[in-house]
Amino acid sequence: MLLRYVCGKGNSCFCTKIWVTTLGNLPMPNYKNHLIGGVGAYAILLIVLQRTQPISLPSLGEWLVCALAGSLFPDIDIKSKGQKYFYYAMLLVMIVLIIKHRFSLLAMCSVMAVVPMLVRHRGIFHRLWFVILFPLTMWYVISVSVPTVSKIILFDVLFFIAGSISHLWLDFGFLRMLRFR
Repeated sequence: MLLRYVCGKGNSCFCTKIWVTTLGNLPMPNYKNHLIGGVGAYAILLIVLQRTQPISLPSLGEWLVCALAGSLFPDIDIKSKGQKYFYYAMLLVMIVLIIKHRFSLLAMCSVMAVVPMLVRHRGIFHRLWFVILFPLTMWYVISVSVPTVSKIILFDVLFFIAGSISHLWLDFGFLRMLRFR
């Protein structure tokens, strides 16, 4: 990734900075592009899943929200729309955990809320292994704590992972996304 100055041609010269990927002259995607990528990942996974099981209307909305959340998730380590929504969701989850007296899960959520502030941008949150293993680990912890929601949460996690992978693909391209860093 590099910063490039682009100047206008003709009588007026205006310069602007744009971020470009190392794969070409495409500007880096913003949150709207990542949301569109999340919708694409949602559609692809939905097509695959509809062949294996019946899908309810509430599940469609729930899975779309999970895919969109996943598409913004890798950018929670910088001030962004994804970070803003992440902290709103964490606050809501923490309030529910306090009401339900689930203090061990509350402690885990508190640590998770601090980690994005301690890492560099495009660090661990932009690693393919992390965006797959982190949600699966969360699913496992929730499944052990509340086994009745295990299957429901698994599908939410799959859509979240699909959205996260779409984010990495848009940021890095397919081959760079696959590199184990």
